[in-house]
Amino acid sequence: MEIFGIPLAAMMSQILLGLAVIFGLLNVINFAHGALFMLGAMLAWMGASYFGIPYWPMLIVAPLIVGVFGMLIEHSMLRWLYKLEHLYGLLLTFGLTLLVIEGVFRSIYGSSGQPYDVVPSLIVCFAT
Repeated sequence: MEIFGIPLAAMMSQILLGLAVIFGLLNVINFAHGALFMLGAMLAWMGASYFGIPYWPMLIVAPLIVGVFGMLIEHSMLRWLYKLEHLYGLLLTFGLTLLVIEGVFRSIYGSSGQPYDVVPSLIVCFAT
């Protein structure tokens, strides 16, 4: 029985559902959606590592910060592309993803994972 596939499937379905909702409402293909998801994970890690903010508050703060960042992207760049072809939105969000968001984090932290401590409350939950 493979239990590790369930969280991965839940995460992928959340990302794909967000992509489908954005395309359905805004009529823009948003490739930056996955990069914003990564940005939230990195913000949660940075809050815990650099500022000592506990895990559970960062689980609420990080999506709020990413939401504000997403609104800034929408108001400054995406809203001008609503009436144009889908290719323009695809190119803009693809460029934001690979060149800007992922490029900044890859140049600062590299492409390998970052170490982090396991949250004590989660150790209690999964201890047998």
